[in-house]
Amino acid sequence: MGELPEQLSRVHSTFHVSKLKKCMADEPFAIPLDEIQVDDKLHIIEEPVEIMDREVKRLKQSRILIVKVLSMDVVA
Repeated sequence: MGELPEQLSRVHSTFHVSKLKKCMADEPFAIPLDEIQVDDKLHIIEEPVEIMDREVKRLKQSRILIVKVLSMDVVA
């Protein structure tokens, strides 16, 4: 069985078969592992580049601001 890289050492390397899904690799969207940064809670660190769109969604009693952000990993 393959070993995970050091930066992913806290990720469990065994997954249940029922959780697997068929994946057709699409090379333009594949991100090399050395370009991914992960914090100590295993969240991907993304650097925002620009705000692309803003929208206010109105509910009965409140409003929600929805912001579409272009992040650095999408540009790379």
